[in-house]
Amino acid sequence: MFRSAFLLLLVACTPHRVTRAPAPPIDAPQAFAGASTSAGAALPDRWWTVFDDPALDRLVARALGGNFDLRAAWARVAQVRALGGQLDTRLPDVSLAASAARSRSASPPLTIELPPGFTIDDTSTANRGSLAIQAGYELDLWRRMGSQRSAAAHDLAALTDDTATIAMTIAAEVTTAWLDLRTARAQAALLAEQLRLTLAQLELLKDRLRAGLGATALDIFQQRSLAAQLRAQAVQVAASEIGIRARLATLCGVTPGELDAELAAGPASLPAVPPVPAVGVPADLLVRRPDVRAARRRVEAADWRVAAAIADRLPALRLSGSAGLEGFTLRQLIETPVYSVLAALTAPLFDSGRRKAKVAEQRAVVEERLAGYARALLAAATEVESALAGERHAVALAGELEEQRTLAAATVAAAVDRYRDGQIDYLPVLQAVQTEQRLGIAVLDARRAHLALRLQLYRALGGTWTTALRAPAPLPLRASDAAPAAPAPAPRGRP
Repeated sequence: MFRSAFLLLLVACTPHRVTRAPAPPIDAPQAFAGASTSAGAALPDRWWTVFDDPALDRLVARALGGNFDLRAAWARVAQVRALGGQLDTRLPDVSLAASAARSRSASPPLTIELPPGFTIDDTSTANRGSLAIQAGYELDLWRRMGSQRSAAAHDLAALTDDTATIAMTIAAEVTTAWLDLRTARAQAALLAEQLRLTLAQLELLKDRLRAGLGATALDIFQQRSLAAQLRAQAVQVAASEIGIRARLATLCGVTPGELDAELAAGPASLPAVPPVPAVGVPADLLVRRPDVRAARRRVEAADWRVAAAIADRLPALRLSGSAGLEGFTLRQLIETPVYSVLAALTAPLFDSGRRKAKVAEQRAVVEERLAGYARALLAAATEVESALAGERHAVALAGELEEQRTLAAATVAAAVDRYRDGQIDYLPVLQAVQTEQRLGIAVLDARRAHLALRLQLYRALGGTWTTALRAPAPLPLRASDAAPAAPAPAPRGRP
């Protein structure tokens, strides 16, 4: 009993104490500098749902299931999981070995003289067969193999977090493209309304010219030029919408044009900007940001490899054995069991310092991973701070542009009144109209920029929704309908 307890103690011990869930090597601030003192709205987990658009929800779900970058990331996770299975040595290796042999050999010559007519065969023939089960097992005295398994498990978890980071990025890219699509449609509607008013004013100028009420041919040419500019902008917006649809199709993993029917209808306006969410404290990013979690897990994996490298410098005990049947005849094979048991203890004595250098290498890897951990946390906190700072400027800019557009509309009304009274020519009216039209587009762009900042804030705060993601079904490997390519010519050897 004492011997068994001592053996279990040896198996459980490790020469290096691994730090589990290490703290970041920097002191995170207690709060974000740009955060509001008020609590703010509840932070949504699946943040794209705050825009309340079923089409966007369908697009994100389709991208998370069909995006090829995400599929490739899941395939890498499967590869690392399979590699981790190759390191599992908690059970002994067992194999079955069977052999059968028939041999013929010459016998030594006789030293006596045989009578006449007697002969003896000077060769001998023998059969030999064996059937055995062989097993080998290394006792993990210092958790060398256990540390390697733990390191592989943390690598797998880090790669899974990397996949979650890709999923978050894809969701943000789909939402960004969706906002671009809504912006393009809003711009198209605004340009169509501006063109309608411009053409209506052109007809009024023509009527005034025919009636001799002060309009000139120059006024008509200028108004036509303004209409042509609006048409050109509308063509550019229509072309950009086609590109946005193709981008959405690529993100969803379908061919360009496959989403056209689904995206044909939709509001020609931008959604309202959601309320500012409660951002919490920077320490929350350790849980909500998968890239930060991945960096922490890589630190742990490197620390486990330090333990494995140290354990590799200590003695190792391996047990092996076999049990089976062996004999020269079938009856002997059945009735003659054989077995062997071997215990081997090996300890490194001299290796030119290779194992010691391996420990130093793994400790340097831990240092590198710690720096990456700190960098990931700082980058995450900086993204949140940048989004919060941009929020204040976006609100101020939108207010200023709205005020300018109101003043521009009043300027247009005043200029039109003075033009009708004959106090000014048409050029000030045209300039005021162009200013109002530019401000209309600028206000739309400012709202789009404000929504982009809100999206950036949601993306920077992360989320826990990625923990529910699962790998999609494998892609089918099918033969191509096209003719197979000709094989590459074999390289010629030197004469």
